[in-house]
Amino acid sequence: MTQQALNFGGYPSAFLLWLSENQHIWKRFEREANRLWNKGRRHYSSKTIIEFLRHETALYEQDSEWKINNNHSSALSRYYIEHYPDRAELFELRVLKNERVSKAA
Repeated sequence: MTQQALNFGGYPSAFLLWLSENQHIWKRFEREANRLWNKGRRHYSSKTIIEFLRHETALYEQDSEWKINNNHSSALSRYYIEHYPDRAELFELRVLKNERVSKAA
């Protein structure tokens, strides 16, 4: 049974549901982003981190059910920046479609 995640940050519902079921992936994403930051990187691609994690999982985990939709990379970037606001420049954030609609209204 899956739980419905609360949506305080304006994230897509699909992302919040995925996040509630995949905290282990979020933790690995967070760890890699922190490693990059601590090595002095101030701009990087969340999609590259995701692809790296997919690669590592394929090599080192047997029968892994590691799944992430490419559409979640934007939300993961925003979620990371929400947790580390001093690192806001690490990921380039584009205006989301729903943000454009709400500003036009």
